[in-house]
Amino acid sequence: MSGWRGKLGGDEQGLEMSMEKRDFDGVAASWDEHPGRVKVAADIAQTIVREVALTSDMEVMDFGCGTGLVSIALQPFVRSVTGVDSSAGMLGIFEAKIARLGLGNVRTQFCDLARGDVLSGATTSW
Repeated sequence: MSGWRGKLGGDEQGLEMSMEKRDFDGVAASWDEHPGRVKVAADIAQTIVREVALTSDMEVMDFGCGTGLVSIALQPFVRSVTGVDSSAGMLGIFEAKIARLGLGNVRTQFCDLARGDVLSGATTSW
């Protein structure tokens, strides 16, 4: 999860968007205990598998990966998955899952774009 959630509210000139930083580190340990979150992640992963021609040579990035619910579901279909998130707490839960499941093709990376972080190994060719 990226950590940012938009809220729309009306004002005299139309819609205004304000950004609010959520405490994903604080909720990471209990994130997967909510069945609705787990179901949404499973539905997203199933839709990706159904709609995208995933292949064993693909390297996938799950940006805003949280505890890795989608990443773990996609990893059997691709070469590798890198889960990127701005919450160290979420990544800690994800890393524990990776270790427990013995997943050699999944890794995590901390990146907080709001802080000016850049993905390691990322190149820009605009």
